[in-house]
Amino acid sequence: IYIIYKIIFIIKFIMKIFNDKKGYLTSIMLILLLIPLILLVIITIEENNYNANNTIENIKSDKLDAVTKEFEDNIVLISIQSVHNITKDVLINKTPLKNSSKSIKELIQDQVNNKSEVYKSEGYIIDCEILEISSSDDPFKLKLTYNINSKLINDTRRYNKTNEVYLDLINEYCPVYDPLPVLKTNADVINDKIVYEDNLMNFITLNNNDVYNNSIESCILKKCPYEDYSSHGHSKEAIINCISNHYYHESHDGLCLLCRLEAKDTCSHMGLETFIVPTLIKDEAPVSIDHVLLNSTHNGQYSGNKIILNNTTIIYLDNGHKTKYGL
Repeated sequence: IYIIYKIIFIIKFIMKIFNDKKGYLTSIMLILLLIPLILLVIITIEENNYNANNTIENIKSDKLDAVTKEFEDNIVLISIQSVHNITKDVLINKTPLKNSSKSIKELIQDQVNNKSEVYKSEGYIIDCEILEISSSDDPFKLKLTYNINSKLINDTRRYNKTNEVYLDLINEYCPVYDPLPVLKTNADVINDKIVYEDNLMNFITLNNNDVYNNSIESCILKKCPYEDYSSHGHSKEAIINCISNHYYHESHDGLCLLCRLEAKDTCSHMGLETFIVPTLIKDEAPVSIDHVLLNSTHNGQYSGNKIILNNTTIIYLDNGHKTKYGL
């Protein structure tokens, strides 16, 4: 507004000069001097308008980026909570999923859609499609793929991308459950412990299956901190700590979480395995590894030799697992 007043003042001044019939030469010279000034004023106005509009656009763009990033963080939190809920439901209901990847994806999508409605009420249109939930090379993680498209209401600017994130299955505040033992044996769960009673014993088809009568184990996924698995045999303290905390280990022969939710016997992904501790001592008995004991296929179960860890703890392992764990 100030600049407009200045232009009006200049124009009036020029007209006044033209009305002064005694000063033609002076008028012409002043006009020639004022023309660049007028052009400079016009350029300044345009530049100020451009900068102001550009600043507004940058603010909108930064805000959209920040809100979209916040929404993406929510996707991860929603996904972890969904995996927690669905593993717990399967554990409680004792009913395997037909397509665990699809079931988890649909649950996440429903929660994400609800979150989108919240953001819409705040002026943001965010469309997020959960494309896939799949196993990963790290069996302690699931791979989540999604596409997100966001914009401000009444604005043409859009944010769009497809992204992959990895969901950590080891979470103290939102634990992930292993439903496989319950799905296979119909054992009960009490205080996050699988209480087999005679369920596991009756599921095992090998001789000396009674060594697993009344076995108890945890049903929460916990990653073994002894990354070099052969170090289990370096000291009794390591293997006892692993067994007492019911830690899980990477295994090519074990089942991934998605296959565990479907109660499968075999798995083509990098999987998991854990020890199931027997209650009786014999020279030979079924191998104390979960995917061996819970396998119902032909020759899926097999026996191993006793390994006495202390006065109260014994496990049975075949040569392959003895080498893996340094025992």
